[in-house]
Amino acid sequence: MKEFRIENVTQILKFENASEKLLNLGENFFLTKNSILVSPGYVPNGLYYVKDGRVKASTYSPNGNENIRGLQEKGSIFLEHNILFNIPTDCYFMTIEDSNILFIKKEDLLNLLKADFDVMLFITQSITCKFMVTNHLLNELLVYDSEWRICRLLLTFADSFGMEIENKIKLNLKISQQFISDMLGVNRATTIRAIKKLKEMNLIEQTNGYYFIKDLQQLKKYQTELRVK
Repeated sequence: MKEFRIENVTQILKFENASEKLLNLGENFFLTKNSILVSPGYVPNGLYYVKDGRVKASTYSPNGNENIRGLQEKGSIFLEHNILFNIPTDCYFMTIEDSNILFIKKEDLLNLLKADFDVMLFITQSITCKFMVTNHLLNELLVYDSEWRICRLLLTFADSFGMEIENKIKLNLKISQQFISDMLGVNRATTIRAIKKLKEMNLIEQTNGYYFIKDLQQLKKYQTELRVK
């Protein structure tokens, strides 16, 4: 894992240092887009590793509003804390694109943890990362307004999915205003107003379902100005 810095604390989880010994334990299977792997209340007997593709973790309010807790990218694992502490899951895990997933049985994982420090470190880092993300997002919720957090999310998407095209940064992930609202837990009307304002400021644009950041440095500058208001 690369050095963990505060700017790396995001809801988009991906790692690059999974041990081959761990991966060799996994059973590979293919899931199409919108396949549910896990539902709330399930007590898992293993963890999942995203070989390629993308998985989202979500909860739903009693009236059906979705809150996207995070995106599991290539190289990430999930349910590791559930199997270590024998606790049921509290959210849905669903593919949002076709994905290849490894399933690693709890018994096999525990045996490997006893023998391999690198695997133990990888699991510990993953759990710690998620703990830090939760704390950091809570702090953002308490300290910053919705507009600042929307700018932060767009910059996070740029860092994770950005492609430079014609002096603009294309966010190579189709996202809707509802998706942004669900990621941040804000009202959709608030997101619509913030996105409209950023478009009017000529900081972003949207084409064929993809967002483009027209001036990355100006967007960062504007976010900084929001922070000190």
